[in-house]
Amino acid sequence: MILVDKIKKSLGFSSETVEHPSATFATRPDSIYAPISGVLVELSEIDDDSISSGLFGRGYGIVPVGNVIYAPANGRIAATTVSNHSIGLRTDNGIELIIHVGIDTVKMEGKGFNRLVESEQEVKAGQPILVFDDDAIKAAGYDDVVTVIVTSPSLLDKVKLVGQSNTLFADHPLVKIGDPLVVVKA
Repeated sequence: MILVDKIKKSLGFSSETVEHPSATFATRPDSIYAPISGVLVELSEIDDDSISSGLFGRGYGIVPVGNVIYAPANGRIAATTVSNHSIGLRTDNGIELIIHVGIDTVKMEGKGFNRLVESEQEVKAGQPILVFDDDAIKAAGYDDVVTVIVTSPSLLDKVKLVGQSNTLFADHPLVKIGDPLVVVKA
């Protein structure tokens, strides 16, 4: 059994079960909230051509403080990845979005990522859905920015970016879990 534990640990799995408490915040069905605390950045500032160009949709990046990603709205997990670095969500209001941890972290092949949900699972805003090892991302030489992008093609012209804060760090707003990021008016 010790060998199995060593193998799991080398792949980024832990034999310890860690409980991550849910975050509590008020929600509206037309809004997407910050899934992690940190420094808010525009997608255009992210060092990835596909993301910064808006190819995937509209949203924000968050330079994270912490390592737990929370559901940014009520909905259903629409997609997961084998490498566990991103999760697709379809809100109860029909907004499709993707939460992606890091740049090029797919190359980590799941090491340092622990997905807490499965595809088609219903989630509530504030429910922990993904845990990542920020040190492992940085040690592998990757950027740890978390992107939250509305991907629904029919709704992109209705997306209003509302992320803001009265507290700034290097001219960028600081956000905390549950702060409004995006409003989609149907």
